[in-house]
Amino acid sequence: MNPDPAEGPIQAAVSERQAAGWDLRNAARNYSTLVAAQVAVAAFSFASVWLITRNLGTDGYGGVVAIIAASQIAQIFVNWTGVSLTRYGVEEFVESGKISNSFWARSAIFLPNTFILLLCGPLWLPIVSGWLKLPANAIWLVAAHFAVSAVWLHIQQAMQAAKLPRLQGVMLAAERILIFVGLLCLVAAGRLDGLTAIAAYIAAPAVMAVAGLIAIRRLFSWRINIRLDAIAKLLKFSLPLIPYSLIGYFATNYLDAIFISQYLTRADLGVYSVAYQINGILLQFPLLAGTLLLPLFITLRSTGKADRVTTYMEDLLPILTLAGGVAALLAALAATFLIPLVFGEQAVGSVNIFWILISSAVLTIPTIVGFAPFTNAVSATYVASALALVSSMANLAGNYFLIPRYGLKGCAWATVLAYGASVLVAVVIVRTRFSIRHTWILPACLPVLTASAYASATGDLVLAFAIGIVMTAAVLIIWQRALARGVRMLKDYRAFVGG
Repeated sequence: MNPDPAEGPIQAAVSERQAAGWDLRNAARNYSTLVAAQVAVAAFSFASVWLITRNLGTDGYGGVVAIIAASQIAQIFVNWTGVSLTRYGVEEFVESGKISNSFWARSAIFLPNTFILLLCGPLWLPIVSGWLKLPANAIWLVAAHFAVSAVWLHIQQAMQAAKLPRLQGVMLAAERILIFVGLLCLVAAGRLDGLTAIAAYIAAPAVMAVAGLIAIRRLFSWRINIRLDAIAKLLKFSLPLIPYSLIGYFATNYLDAIFISQYLTRADLGVYSVAYQINGILLQFPLLAGTLLLPLFITLRSTGKADRVTTYMEDLLPILTLAGGVAALLAALAATFLIPLVFGEQAVGSVNIFWILISSAVLTIPTIVGFAPFTNAVSATYVASALALVSSMANLAGNYFLIPRYGLKGCAWATVLAYGASVLVAVVIVRTRFSIRHTWILPACLPVLTASAYASATGDLVLAFAIGIVMTAAVLIIWQRALARGVRMLKDYRAFVGG
C-alpha cells in the first residue's frame, strides 16, 4: 500500500504520468493499490462502527450518523465545483506537469463559499438539527465536520488531477485508521459517547488534509496566481452541476436519515445505517475505478484516442456491471452470517435491508464507471443534473410513500428505485446525445434485482442467492456474443499497453 516512488515530485516521473500510456500500463497496479487501501478502509470502518454500536448501541450510532448527515447537507453548497478541479487539473497536468491554475482557481471559488456558509451557520444549523433531532450541543460539531471534510475533499481532488491515485488511496486508509485509533483510545479512557465519537471523525480528516497538502506542494506554485479565465472555465463547467449538488442530496441516505428520524426511531436509523455503511463499502470498489477512469478518458481524448473511450462504453461496461452483480450477491450471502456475528443481535435487522440495498449498488455501477466519467470528460455536466433530478424525485417519493407502510424495507427500496430511474435516464441520454449503444447494461442488472426482490418478499436469503446466480448464468448465455466482443476489447487494450 505504499505510494509508488513514480508518484513523487521527480520531474521525470511527472513527465511519465502525463501520457495516456501511463494510465493503461499502471491501471492494474493503481487499482490493486486502491483496492488494498479500500480493504483497509472497510476493515477499520467496520471496526469503528463495531466499537460504537457495542459501546453505545444502535441508538448511539444513529446519533453519530445524524451529525455526519447534517454535515453532508452543508457539503452540497460548497462541493459543486469539486469535479472541475479534476477535469481541468488533469488537462493542465497533461500539458504542463502542474495543476497551479486549476488548483488556485478552484480555491478562489471554494474557500470564500465555505467561509460564507460557516458565517451563516446560525441560520441553517438549527434548521438541519431540527430535521435530524440533534441535541443543541452538537451544532458546533456539525460545523467542524463540514469544514474539515470540505477541505480534505479539495485536496483529494487535487491528487486526482495530478494522477496520484495510489497516494490518495493510502491517505484515505490512514484516515480510517486514525478514526479507529481515536475511538479505541476513547473506549480505553472510558470517555466514548456520541459527541466524543464524532470528534474522532473530525480530527482524522483534518490531519490528512494537512498531510495531503504537504504531499502535493510541488505540483503548484505557492505564489497565489488567480487567473480570471481559469475561474471562468471552472464556473462554466460547474454551473450545470449546481442543480445536481442541490437536488442530488435527495437521492442519498441523508434524506433517508431525515425520513427515518421522523417516522421511525433512532435505533431504526442505526440498523439502517449499518446496512447502508456495508453497502457503501461495497460501492467503493467501482467508485475507485471511476476515479481512475476520468483522468484516463480525459488523457485519451486530449491525445486523439477518443474512439477507445467509446469502445469501452459499449463493450466492457456491461461486463463490469454483471461482474459487480455477482460480487454483490456474494457479499450479501456473507453478510447474512457476519452481521449478527460482528454487530450482535441488535443489528440482525440490517441483513434484510442489505439484501435490498445491493441492487442499488449494482444499478450505480454503469454510472460511476461509465456514464459519469464519460460525460465529465466531454464537459456534458448537464447530464449529472438530469440524473440527480430523476433519482432525487424517485427517492423522495419512495421514502414518502414506502417508509410509513413498509418501514426500513420501504426506505431501502426507495433507494433502489432512485438509482434504477437514474441509470435508465443515463442510458437514454448517452444513446441519443452521444450515439453510444447501451447493448446489455440493463439485463446485466436483472440477476441482483431478482435476488433482492425474492429476499425482501420471503426472507429466504440462501435461495435468493441461488436465484441470482442462475439468472446470471442465463444472462451470460443469452448475451454471449456481446460478452465475446468485450473479451476481444480487453485483448485490444492489452495490445495497446504492450505497444
